[in-house]
Amino acid sequence: MAVPASAVADLLQRPDVWRGGQLSRAAAPVRASGHAALDAVLPGGGWPCGELTELLSREAGIGELSLLLPALAALDPEAGWVVLVAPPWRPHAPAWLAAGVPLDRLLVVEAGATDAAWACEQLLASGALAALLAWLPDSDARGLRRLQLAAHGRRSLAFVFRPHTVAASASPAPLRLALAAAEGGLAVEVLKRRGPPLAAPLRLAVPRPLHWDRLAPAAPVAGAAPAAEPTPSPAPPHLAPAAAGRRPPHAAVAA
Repeated sequence: MAVPASAVADLLQRPDVWRGGQLSRAAAPVRASGHAALDAVLPGGGWPCGELTELLSREAGIGELSLLLPALAALDPEAGWVVLVAPPWRPHAPAWLAAGVPLDRLLVVEAGATDAAWACEQLLASGALAALLAWLPDSDARGLRRLQLAAHGRRSLAFVFRPHTVAASASPAPLRLALAAAEGGLAVEVLKRRGPPLAAPLRLAVPRPLHWDRLAPAAPVAGAAPAAEPTPSPAPPHLAPAAAGRRPPHAAVAA
């Protein structure tokens, strides 16, 4: 029996149906990224809530946190905690405060690889988060699937930082972006989204801790104190290197 054209048209208007050649309309809430050019290429026009977003980069300190700060600063104070799990650098509280993120909503969890993934799963499932930022370089597709399931249906943002070397690996995250340093800002390549591929990377003018011509091919060891030199390279302003011989607490409010 032939299906009426009107019925097909009605079906295509459903938010959970999308055509491969078009950006999908997000069924879940989204948060504006604070970058108009980026919002224009993200399904729904912003960062997805209740889903994982993967951010892949070759080095730290290229502006990856500056990319997220406008959205984090715009979160409702009653939305919940902003949690950093296993950051490679010690969070620098004054920079977060200057960016508009209240310190009484910022929580830092230090954990090893296995514990970090477990902590993320529990935090997402709690429903008490406004946003999760997790550094999980060793997570595989199975581990990310658990996080995606824990995040599903929540209203929190969930960002996972991983190395660019996993770009070709399968991932359950509906949104995957590759980040690279670019003169004057950050180059953002959309690796995966609900919609057609993006023709070329975006160039976003975001504050970056390291000037483009000071980014060496080999990134510094995450968490290591900078070597003594006449003009040391600065750490990311929102994440400062831990002092030698000192360890941050297992879980602490940044202050």
